Amino acid sequence: MTLSSLPADKLVLLLGAPRSGTTWLAKIFDSHPDVVYRHEPDTVLRDQRMQNYFTSEEIPRFRPVAEAYLRRLMDTRTLKTVGSLPVFPKSYYSSAVQNTRRGMIYGLRGAEKLGALKLVRNIAIPDLLDLAEHPNLRVVMKSVSSRGRARLFAEALAGCRIIYIVRDPCGQVASLMRGAALGKFEDEIYPDELLHTEQAARYGLTAERLRAMPRVEQFAWAWAILNEKAIDDLAGLATAKVVRYQDLCLRPMQVAKDLLAFTGLSWNEQTEAFIGESTRSNAPDRYYQVFKNTETAMNKWRTELQPEDQQRIMAVVSETKMRALCPEYEF
Repeated sequence: MTLSSLPADKLVLLLGAPRSGTTWLAKIFDSHPDVVYRHEPDTVLRDQRMQNYFTSEEIPRFRPVAEAYLRRLMDTRTLKTVGSLPVFPKSYYSSAVQNTRRGMIYGLRGAEKLGALKLVRNIAIPDLLDLAEHPNLRVVMKSVSSRGRARLFAEALAGCRIIYIVRDPCGQVASLMRGAALGKFEDEIYPDELLHTEQAARYGLTAERLRAMPRVEQFAWAWAILNEKAIDDLAGLATAKVVRYQDLCLRPMQVAKDLLAFTGLSWNEQTEAFIGESTRSNAPDRYYQVFKNTETAMNKWRTELQPEDQQRIMAVVSETKMRALCPEYEF
């Protein structure tokens, strides 16, 4: 039996935009002893039929394709998908198996740093677990590419849990702009994908209007439109939950307890210890670091963004339904 054969209610999807806190949230789940974690498997295993955004009319036609795709993602076991750090002890592994897998992961990481990325990136790391002996485990998959597929995935594997995380717009935009400046990813807005949504039409957003805006306003509209689409798509689903990054930062233990319970996972000391360590770190700030002072990280945009850029972002958000998720802002 493979992970892909598990019932849908054993699967948890963590979705959100890039730089919205998905990696930290994913590691909170990964710290749970009963979780099998897959890190962004949709960037490793792609399907050209899985476009980034689906309208409600397109969903019925793509349900079977999406179900097959999700099940293939569950069995994707490359270094990127199963080897994200830190590596946590698991209830379904003996010490010997745990040490064997940890050795494989660190060995491949070492080879990667020495320049052997092409050689190691497609090597399958075995799960080495007996599913029949561990009925309580959950498979957790994280993606920053699938927010426009949220409703499709919810219907394709009915019963799976979906958690969608939203960061405040100024924090999101500031982090994206910093990442672009550091060369972490392209400083690019894709108008065709953005304008494909019903939400863009709702606010009269056109390609001409978008291209004429300052970059910071383009990022703000992308934040508003694409998050609103995902939240609209998940509305009314008992199997879906929206969480704000700010709330996770301010009340990490309580929010994490609620989210674990939502997915059928119990509270445990290992997760509690990780949350404590990952929220109070004084380590140097690195772009993809999960160990940081979360309140400082949450408010970093206040000094990173110029006041006029903050005002531009808030002006955009004030025109949309997403302003309801930003009660801290002064519109």
